[in-house]
Order: sequence, then C-alpha cells, then structure tokens
Amino acid sequence: CRNDHFPQFPYGVKKPAVYLYPVKKTDIDVRLSVNGIINQSDPAYESGWHVKADPSGLINDRYEYLFYEAQLKRLVLPEAGWVIQYRNLNTWFDTVLIKLGLNEKEKNHFKEYWLKELPVSEYYEIKLLDQAFLKEHMDLRIKPQPDTLIRLNFHFKPLKKSISIKAPVIIQPLRKGFTVVEWGGLLYQDPKE
Repeated sequence: CRNDHFPQFPYGVKKPAVYLYPVKKTDIDVRLSVNGIINQSDPAYESGWHVKADPSGLINDRYEYLFYEAQLKRLVLPEAGWVIQYRNLNTWFDTVLIKLGLNEKEKNHFKEYWLKELPVSEYYEIKLLDQAFLKEHMDLRIKPQPDTLIRLNFHFKPLKKSISIKAPVIIQPLRKGFTVVEWGGLLYQDPKE
C-alpha cells in the first residue's frame, strides 16, 4: 500500500493487533523493531508498551489488544498462498484463521476489520508473510518471553480472475503457557496508481 504521507515507506501494514495471555496477571514489556515507521498506536507506543495483562487477555484493565500501524521500507512475499473468491472470504476466514491458531474472539475481530477493509473484487490472492520476514522487518520483542507466539500478517491482492498458486502447508500451533497472538495485513496497491 502506498501512503503519500510516507513516500519513502511504501508498504502500509494495517491494524496489527497484539493479544497478550499470561498465565497470571503480569507486567509485560512489548517493543517493536520496524524497518520503517510506526504511524499509529493505541495505547500510545512511545518507547514501547509497558502494560499489565490478565490471563483473560485484558490489558491495563481496559484494552483487548495493543494496536499499531506501520509503514515498511520493504516487502517480500512468499510464493505460496491462496486464491479465494471474494464472496467466500467470510467462510474461508472462519476455517483457516482457526487452523492458523486464532481463537474465536481473535478470528471475529479479524473478520470485523478486514471484511470491511477489503474492496469488492472477483477474487483475492492471499499470502501469509513468513516468520523470517516478520523477524527482520516487524520484530516483536516481549519480556517476559512468551511460551507461544502466533503472528499472522497477510498480504491481500485483488484479482479479476482466478490464478493457480501452491497453497501453504498449515500446521496448527499449540497454545500453551504465556501466549502472544498478532494479526494484521497489507492491501496490495498497484504501484502505477
């Protein structure tokens, strides 16, 4: 996604939501190392988030998740992905997001945001940014270190017709101990626009 306010950072990551589920009420430090800039956050990011989280996921007795948006300098997409008809996105999300490790609440938050955000198109090519890319360009540094970290950041590209691509292998993660979950995404924008 291009953003005219940040032309040197052409790739806009929208709505990463970070959920924290410690095994007991815990003070947690969360820092982002972004190859680009953070342009929105809630609560305010400043030098990092220093929060108290409950096992229920409630943060500072107020937030369901930490929210940020960022503009990245670089984007590398995997070859594997899915091509889904726009009208089937809702049911596809219901199935695949759970397989990828989200719980019902996180899945519903994801759908509530992205089903409104994605423009109508015949099809969507959907690719999941790989963990090596996330580590290098959108690293999450969390203390204490989580036992389980699930990060799902998707790239959505509208298509006029279906194409054939290899689907990724899904291995459902096991959520155990202190669990951190993140979801977010990028919407493709034609560089000629």
